[in-house]
Amino acid sequence: MSATIDYRQQLLEEISNLSPQELEKIYQVVVFLKEEFIAPDEARYYTESWMQAEREATEAYRQGGLKAYASVDEMMDDILSETEDE
Repeated sequence: MSATIDYRQQLLEEISNLSPQELEKIYQVVVFLKEEFIAPDEARYYTESWMQAEREATEAYRQGGLKAYASVDEMMDDILSETEDE
């Protein structure tokens, strides 16, 4: 039998030493994820923000403004390198 993980407590421990600015970033991410990805069924695909992002991505694709990757690992390396630069 596996142990039950108390994710609320684990999250509180993870954020206990963050600055107010870092907490604000975490809060914004949580709200975004909650609104966009924790929706019943496929409701997230019908939010205005999702549809706007789809339109922007489609236009960027048409204009050749999107990066292409040979693999998911290559994409993740690129994403992580961009976040390290900030």
